[in-house]
Amino acid sequence: MLKTKMKKIFKKVDRVMLVNDDGIDAPGFEVVKTIAQEIANEIWVFAPKKDKSGAGRSITLRNDIKVIKREERVFEVDGTPTDCVILALNHFMKSEKPNLVLSGVNAGRNAADDVTYSGTVGAAWEATVLGVQGIALSQMYDKKFGMNFSASKELGASLLKNILSNKKNLNTIININFPPVDATKVKGIKFVELDSHKLSDNIENNSDGTNFRIGAMITKDHQVKGSDLYYLKKGFISVTPLSLNVTDYSSLNEMREIFE
Repeated sequence: MLKTKMKKIFKKVDRVMLVNDDGIDAPGFEVVKTIAQEIANEIWVFAPKKDKSGAGRSITLRNDIKVIKREERVFEVDGTPTDCVILALNHFMKSEKPNLVLSGVNAGRNAADDVTYSGTVGAAWEATVLGVQGIALSQMYDKKFGMNFSASKELGASLLKNILSNKKNLNTIININFPPVDATKVKGIKFVELDSHKLSDNIENNSDGTNFRIGAMITKDHQVKGSDLYYLKKGFISVTPLSLNVTDYSSLNEMREIFE
């Protein structure tokens, strides 16, 4: 089985907050709890009441958000993943902030240009904005392998220990995707850029054309060599740091030269 090389001795963080976008009772949430037990002394849970996939970094405005305490340090939130983070860090955990926010483990990849749709990534993004390191974890699905969390469950903790022991910059979101293979068959870890694969979407509508559904995404039939999807499909774990500052400096400088 793949093992990550520890460059420094890992010390458990005091407190971790867990969130996801699949819902508090989703199978992948049990996986992230298992991972958290290995890296943190205290675990807090704030997760959506139901599936909020595709919520991105959306928040609930002009409506109440019901929060139910299921048990000690476990809260069910009738809102988006980002709502969960905002309520946790700005209210429920305000006096005892977590050292880390883990978002996931998502049932399905959050790679390439899909990351901006992802409630999993959105929650990790919000945490990082609020000054707490956010890490998004996703398990890629495969038709043959099914929705199997083997790789993330067996390798997630050791990977996080290595990253947390060596990472210095807290102003980036860490986006991690696990390939759809058994943990024993994972080929390695790649630190990579995002792929760009979307072309369009299938649109479904009823007979009178008044109700619509956004169907399956239409994507390119190839991946950018060296990107996250490229390596995920080859059996590697992909790790991509995402910047909070999304300014396109090349275009900014170009526009300044033209207009200023």
